[in-house]
Amino acid sequence: MSGCSQTHVVSYHKVPESKVDSAYVKPGVDFSRYRKLLPMPLEIYYYEGQVDPAPSDLARLRKIFRTAFKAAIGDDYLLVDEPGPDVLQVRASLVDLELSPVSGDMPVKGRAAALVAEGQLTFFMELADSLSGEVLGRAADQEKDPGPVGVAFEERDWQRTRVAAERWAGLFRDFLDRNLGH
Repeated sequence: MSGCSQTHVVSYHKVPESKVDSAYVKPGVDFSRYRKLLPMPLEIYYYEGQVDPAPSDLARLRKIFRTAFKAAIGDDYLLVDEPGPDVLQVRASLVDLELSPVSGDMPVKGRAAALVAEGQLTFFMELADSLSGEVLGRAADQEKDPGPVGVAFEERDWQRTRVAAERWAGLFRDFLDRNLGH
């Protein structure tokens, strides 16, 4: 056979006693070599057929998460706009399934997909080397107070969104303090 290709499979190890519902890291990864963070814009997923959230609601949701994460990180970790040898890329996503059934075209597959349940907000985070793009770890967690969270709900639901964002930001800060070179 000409032009044979080789498939490369990367296995990740489950993080024991994780504080989130699901966390996996690449074997042998050393997060201590990273000193700076390259945050990517928050991705928000909702399903076709669901009423599109108003742009102002999406902006409000992103602001809630940006505020919570910046407050948790404080001035202790440098946020940068460019990749570098000591820069960890951070990509976060929200899957909002409040009004729609679980779909086969959900952006998250595999083990993490099992976390998504109708009626809950699910938060995903992926950490990657900023230069190579190599994924070093993934984590997923469901909002712990099920019910309406997020876009186009009443003020009490926005408060629940803030509580969820602050919880996830605190967990991320704890991870940074335990693992990153500082």
